[in-house]
Amino acid sequence: MGSTTSQNSGRTFQATAVAIEAYALVAVDASGTIAVAGDNATDKLIGVVTEDIAASGYGNVQMSNAGGTGQVLAGGDTIAVGDIIYTDGSGKCGTDSSNTVVGYALLASSTDGDVIEVILKQPVLV
Repeated sequence: MGSTTSQNSGRTFQATAVAIEAYALVAVDASGTIAVAGDNATDKLIGVVTEDIAASGYGNVQMSNAGGTGQVLAGGDTIAVGDIIYTDGSGKCGTDSSNTVVGYALLASSTDGDVIEVILKQPVLV
């Protein structure tokens, strides 16, 4: 296993063999590497990356359980301030309630690739 760095609100993770764009929502796999969160309710969403991460590279993840707000990529759905937002595929957020809850939007968006501020919801473990 590669070395990691822990901070109060973030942790360094290694990406899978696919690069990850800054502000993407990420999930962790069984080997401990991260990839963009998909558009299903089974991904283990852990947080949002704060920087671009090269394929198999290392980068910081702002953990969902750290509280506060985070910057997240929007997927093109119409999002209003206060909306509950969900994972929407490709590491972005949207409004499809059949997916994993991310948190509450503090900025509006309707453009794919916008970066919006979100109150991150702490994960519920089942």
